[in-house]
Amino acid sequence: MNPNSTSPSAGTAYDGIVERTPEGGVIRFERRLLHPIEHVWDAITSPARLAEWWLPFPADITVDLREGGRMVMVANHDESIRIDCTILRLDPPRLLEHTHVDEGAVMRWELEPAGPGCVLRLSHFVVDPAAAIGQCFVVGLHTSLSRLEPCLHGTPTEWDWDEFAESQRHYATMGLAPSLDA
Repeated sequence: MNPNSTSPSAGTAYDGIVERTPEGGVIRFERRLLHPIEHVWDAITSPARLAEWWLPFPADITVDLREGGRMVMVANHDESIRIDCTILRLDPPRLLEHTHVDEGAVMRWELEPAGPGCVLRLSHFVVDPAAAIGQCFVVGLHTSLSRLEPCLHGTPTEWDWDEFAESQRHYATMGLAPSLDA
């Protein structure tokens, strides 16, 4: 294991890692999905599909799927929650890279065909890994990604705050989230 990274034990369902870099850090997830790359690409780029699994709240989402295009997510219940990202790199159906709401942060979605399905690699580049850990970024990404598979099967699930708390407990033991007591 890289001495600059923190990761869970191999084989656990808690697959997020944080790797420290000279520029800050990278939160990484890798998922093997039993769905064709085009199906997964649609789920990560289509506004209607993103709304089914990505956010912990209902939102109106628009995606201008081109380099320089915008991804905008506005909470249905609270107009003060607005996520506005710019697409930096695009190579359908293999690569989507966009800004994040945190200044200097970037998210990269990479898809690779693998047998009948594909591999999804999600990298969230952050300026301050400690702050990202403190804000439960690993837990939030883990929870969102756990909702992707049911969405791909056509049975989207609601955000589960109890699951989020359970994941936070596990990631806290790995130093990748604050404890629930914090």
